[in-house]
Amino acid sequence: GTIFMATTAKWLLGFWMAGLIALTFLWLPPAGNAGWPSPGLARMIAFHLPNAIVATLAVLVAAYFGWRYLARGRDLRDDAKSKTAAALAALFCVLTTVTGSVFARVQWGMYWNWDPKQTCIVLLLLIFAAYFVLRAGIEDPEKRAAVGAVYILFAALMTPMLGYLVPKYMTSLHPKDTGFTAEYRTILYIGYAGFVGLFAWLQNLGARYEQARLALEGDGSL
Repeated sequence: GTIFMATTAKWLLGFWMAGLIALTFLWLPPAGNAGWPSPGLARMIAFHLPNAIVATLAVLVAAYFGWRYLARGRDLRDDAKSKTAAALAALFCVLTTVTGSVFARVQWGMYWNWDPKQTCIVLLLLIFAAYFVLRAGIEDPEKRAAVGAVYILFAALMTPMLGYLVPKYMTSLHPKDTGFTAEYRTILYIGYAGFVGLFAWLQNLGARYEQARLALEGDGSL
């Protein structure tokens, strides 16, 4: 029963993401804002914003499991889940950067403008990179987990600050009031649901892999 449900969920997720792509390019109209050089490429927002939201969600999940490691018995399985979520936060942050750069090239003439949001996302990528460099430099599993947990709590605090709060009060090429139409809001809701589902699936796979590795290495009891 569990295997059937897991398989069904994967198929549903696949159909959902395929539907998102099809609706984005076949149903969603070009943006009505005449000030955009390429109204058709505004469709990129269907992937750009969900990636950004899920990157934030992933680092919050990483922070939760980091906190749980520190507060509830120092179980290395919690560290494995935190590490997996942190890796996915970095992945979705990279995808946010890539989709945003493509959008910037067509709409604003350059892949990179050092817009406040672009500058802040570089800082976030450096923060995530430092997390893995820090972990790689510590051999003791328990010490590595404890240091990683403290650091990811810091990263979870910085993510909404750099991703949303700081750019909000700075002059930016990003519009302050997007004024999405009903079609764009619908696509965004579908995108949010799909990318959250994708994150949940990848998180489950990654955590299971890490837990299997712990069992083989004898670093945790399963």
